[in-house]
Amino acid sequence: MDLKRADATASALYLYFDFANYSKWDLTLRAITRFACAVFCVALVSGCNSGPGLPATVPAEGTVTLDGAPVADATITFIADVGAYNASAVTDKEGKFAMKAFEEKKGAVPGTYKVAINKTIVESRDGRQGESDVNLKQGLPMKYSNFLTSGLTIQLGKDGDKNIKYELKSK
Repeated sequence: MDLKRADATASALYLYFDFANYSKWDLTLRAITRFACAVFCVALVSGCNSGPGLPATVPAEGTVTLDGAPVADATITFIADVGAYNASAVTDKEGKFAMKAFEEKKGAVPGTYKVAINKTIVESRDGRQGESDVNLKQGLPMKYSNFLTSGLTIQLGKDGDKNIKYELKSK
């Protein structure tokens, strides 16, 4: 766009919005007010899901074993049947986990969940260099990594559950 055309467009917009009847101070106040309103709206939309506005959570803790042995570094995901509050956790070396639905607080929202448990193992390839010198493989049977095929569920009531046990089988 050339300079004359840009100037003509700016003049037309200036006249259209009738800026001529406002002082620079009025326009500055309007700009500040609009900016403040925009910031308030963004804060309202993005910031209101933290702190006391979150739904109540209950304890959701337990262990994961595979053929009787504890499973370390597995990711457990609770996918809500109804609602938008899922939860996740990672097992420790003893296979223990404590679910967390929100960064701000521990626990999961009471309800019914489908469960997926996944463990990815990173192996290095000997003698190879470059981007493909690692190999990723599943540390658990594939059926457990998908909530549709795992067959695992949990019902959390108002008191939660501190003794959840997922006893996985390799065959």
